[in-house]
Parts: sequence; C-alpha cells; structure tokens
Amino acid sequence: MAASILDLSPDNIVIRPLSVADHAASIAVENAAFTNPNHRASPDKLSYRLTACPELSLGLFAKATAADGELEMESDASGNILVAHIIATRCHGRLASDASMNYPKDWRTTLATTVATENGTPIGHDPTGTTVALHSLAVAPVAQRKGAGSRLVQAFVDKMGRDTPADHVAIICQDYLVNYYKKLGFALVGPSAAQFGGGGWYDMIYDLPKST
Repeated sequence: MAASILDLSPDNIVIRPLSVADHAASIAVENAAFTNPNHRASPDKLSYRLTACPELSLGLFAKATAADGELEMESDASGNILVAHIIATRCHGRLASDASMNYPKDWRTTLATTVATENGTPIGHDPTGTTVALHSLAVAPVAQRKGAGSRLVQAFVDKMGRDTPADHVAIICQDYLVNYYKKLGFALVGPSAAQFGGGGWYDMIYDLPKST
C-alpha cells in the first residue's frame, strides 16, 4: 500500500508509552526502520527495555481506518497501528555509551534485584541515572517524511522533562542525521566512542528544561 494512504494528521494519531504488550509491534517497526541489521535492537533487548523501563518509551500510533487496515503492520488492542517508537533507558554519565546500550542477558531472573554490571561497569538501565539514553527512534517507512519522528521526539523530551529527574537526553546518530537532530533541539558534542553496530556515530544531547 502506498505510504500516502496513511493519515498522520493530529486527529488521527495517538502518542502513548509502550509496554511489553507492544513488543511484537516494536520489533516490526525497528526492523522496518533500520535497513542495517547491525543498527537494530534485538527482540530480547527490546523486551528487556520495555520491561525494565516502559516509562522511558513512547509510541506513535495511527488510528485504524479501513484504508490503514491494508497495511501489513502490527496493531494494538484498540486496532491502532504503531508506526514510530522511541525506546530509552537511564544511565550515569553525560553521553550514551556501549555500556548503556548493552543489557544483561540474564535479565529475566535478575531484573528486580540489582543493576547489572559487566566487568565492573554498569550496563543497561540504571533507575538512578541522570541521563536518558535514547537508543531507538524508529519510524516505519510508511510514516517517514510525514513529521512522525519530530512529533514523537518533541513529545518524548517534554515527557522526560516533566516526569523524570534526568538532566538531559543523550543520543548517538550517524553523520547524515546530525542536522535533523539539531533542528529538534539537540546539540552536537562530537564523534562518539560508541562502537555499537560498527561505530561511526556522533554524540548529541538535549538539555531538559526543569520547572522551578
């Protein structure tokens, strides 16, 4: 079905936090958005993040219509179609890192008891972290160039500033996306030390405004 059939006007979208119930839909969006498999979060990593910190996620859903029903994408219990998501964790340190993007492979048995470490370094989600590490802004091709990503990022940083004690949001991106994130309010820090997916990333941060 042609992308133009998807209506993402304000009255036809729902933006809400994700949960493990959205796992299958998130996998579908992640895989559709990232053509390089090395840049995708694995299904188990997505499950970990949606279990450990669902409050740090946000999904943009298109309300179901007869036309949308022809799209081969996952829908939620209301029949709405997930077309974009943000999934994040909290960490210490100002920037997103390989450690923050990692996750404990035994998380299903240890999640409730401790912050995981690997070689003495905390990995994955740390609920005391003052940085929100935004690991995935994924927009399905059918929703790209329709403003879905920018609307979702704005809703996300507003939510993080309002609902978390974090100081800023950190992200890594490829060079061709630096200007995109600058337009959304992120500041370029410089080349990233992160080697996830083969490296070549740039660090960017968004300072969260706090009400006094």
